[in-house]
Amino acid sequence: MTELSVLEVPRKRRRFTAAFKAKIVEACQQPGTSVAGVALEHSLNANLVHNWIRTTRQQTAVPEIPAFVPVPMVRDLSPDTPQHQVADPIRLTIPHPNGPMVIEWPASEADTCRSLIRELLA
Repeated sequence: MTELSVLEVPRKRRRFTAAFKAKIVEACQQPGTSVAGVALEHSLNANLVHNWIRTTRQQTAVPEIPAFVPVPMVRDLSPDTPQHQVADPIRLTIPHPNGPMVIEWPASEADTCRSLIRELLA
């Protein structure tokens, strides 16, 4: 009897499109779906699918607190504006997870307030 030798063929690394990865990640996010089950259905390694899910979460993560919050100017505080017209205090509302932080500053001290804000944002 002759012995048959099996030739080993090197496996090529498979590449997957972004659309395919998105489809697999979406399938894994359905209620009651097993990541391992979805991976087996598509002849994929479960660890690979978990990496795709982790990468997708990192790419779509939104920062909780924005780096800059624009503050609309309600009144004209230019040097040409007479002080008696600006009677209301300057009010800054800064969003925070524990509730908004409100800072009131006398309008007569607008230049000092502006300097403080510039220093904080620098």
